[in-house]
Amino acid sequence: MASDGGAAASVPVARQHADRVQALFDVKAAGWPGKYAPDGRLAGRLTQLADAVLELTAPGGELLDLGCGSGELARRLAAAGYRVTGCDIAPQMLQLAAAADRRRQVSWIPLESRWRTLPFASGSLDVVVAASVLEYVADPLAVLRECARVLRPGGTVLCTVPDQTHPVRWLERPLGWAARTPPARAAGSAWPRLGRYVTYLQISRQRRAVRWWHAAAGQAGLRPGPLAARQPPRGPLRLLVFSRPAGSGPAGTRPADDPGPGHHDTTGGFP
Repeated sequence: MASDGGAAASVPVARQHADRVQALFDVKAAGWPGKYAPDGRLAGRLTQLADAVLELTAPGGELLDLGCGSGELARRLAAAGYRVTGCDIAPQMLQLAAAADRRRQVSWIPLESRWRTLPFASGSLDVVVAASVLEYVADPLAVLRECARVLRPGGTVLCTVPDQTHPVRWLERPLGWAARTPPARAAGSAWPRLGRYVTYLQISRQRRAVRWWHAAAGQAGLRPGPLAARQPPRGPLRLLVFSRPAGSGPAGTRPADDPGPGHHDTTGGFP
């Protein structure tokens, strides 16, 4: 019987991808907190995510900030009364997050870049936030299954993904193709800032339609959840909300790229 060389070859490729994601965000760590300063370009995103959590889930529950970065959202939600754990694959990010957590309100847990299982018991969490995480993973369905596994029935997943209908994403499509060419890699080596952007375009690989994300969540045992009452303005990221119904669990097969009709859009734009 012939061996599945394609499947075997995909394993080291996925590992290399995960290591590149970790390396990029470790490089970005020093300047990351400034993005969430009051005048930073991500300050609005921080407020909108925190408001969405507060409107969907009452304080007091167990919350995971998956891909917590330098910890701004985790600390804000801990101050609001949630019992928060922040996880990230980038050690430099976690060091900054822990150093800024002077009141020790958050539990900070490192993840291996190639993690497959979250360090939580099944059905132990009320909320999982995965902001700008799914676009970077090799297998988003596996990540959504893990999110479903660790949620209690009735628990909520909030995640942001690239909004493919936004003009910024239209521009990134040809740029993403160009980023994979030898001239782009050479230019990135010569100019570090450009190099980081080229790397971002290379590793932000999960650019999917909303229907695809709904199909993947459904196969992970999740269902579309209600949106927060105050919708953020349309931006290059889209907020998706899913919940784990009572009596259901993660299961299923990989979604097709075109899951077909019947998947309604319970999403909001996100800057």
